[in-house]
Amino acid sequence: MNLQNLRVFLKVAELEHITRASEELHLTQPAVTKIMQSLEHEAKLDLIERQGRRIVLTYAGHILQTYARQMFALEREMDDALAALRDVKRGEIKLAANTIAGVYLLPTIVARFRALYPEIGLKISILNSQDIIEHIVDWTLDFGIVEGDVAHLPEGLNVRFFTRDTLVLVVAPSHPWSGADTVRPIELGAEELVIRERGSGIRDMLERHLLKRGVALRPLLTLTDNEAIKQMVINGVGAAIVSSLSVKSELANGDLVQVALTDMDIHPELSFIQRSDKQLSRAAQVFFTFLFSANELTFR
Repeated sequence: MNLQNLRVFLKVAELEHITRASEELHLTQPAVTKIMQSLEHEAKLDLIERQGRRIVLTYAGHILQTYARQMFALEREMDDALAALRDVKRGEIKLAANTIAGVYLLPTIVARFRALYPEIGLKISILNSQDIIEHIVDWTLDFGIVEGDVAHLPEGLNVRFFTRDTLVLVVAPSHPWSGADTVRPIELGAEELVIRERGSGIRDMLERHLLKRGVALRPLLTLTDNEAIKQMVINGVGAAIVSSLSVKSELANGDLVQVALTDMDIHPELSFIQRSDKQLSRAAQVFFTFLFSANELTFR
């Protein structure tokens, strides 16, 4: 199959819309439609179907998407490998981190790396841990940083410990728990917590800790953004269990109050993951080495 046609196919699959794909690719809509028809004719299978104004992939389309991603990942590895022979200071690195690592740990590390290697491109996504794992498996990313238990990761991934986090229970000063000496785990399950969505490393770990104590988590609210959770809690909507890194300033200025948990210390690990069969470019290898040396200096 023509590689350029496959690039068009991946863009249509990503945006789920032929018109938006044509605009991003600077092609006409009829040209994109013709390319999609050509691919279906070549595959002798339907690759897309329309659901209202959206374009969705058929089962065959998902299969083609998986292999196309692998092909372009290998193409990029080839380009990076050849570039590495010319200059280790060039190349592009694709990584993703969970919110805690991406917002509170990586910025200072990336700033120092960019000062040393200004011509290496960094494409960083902030995703929940489950999405990062999926994008590592499907070759979209070079590597990622996830939070939580790594014992149940898919086979074929290399895992390396990065650092350790601490989860804390926080409430607004006006919340009934703000004056409590401690809160029992059973109290957390009764629609009191504002928490992250399923797939978040923090939520997964919290649910496991509560289940060990016979408590089923029933959230008050579920949100996909840590900042939104903090604002809800600050305004007295509920309580939250969050990374201590994310609430340092709010605890210091009195917007939030930390409350002790009875018999429940949660210290999730942040881990670096990558496909064991993925050949990293020289640029990615340099960033990998720098990431861990910088991390040791930051948390020493």
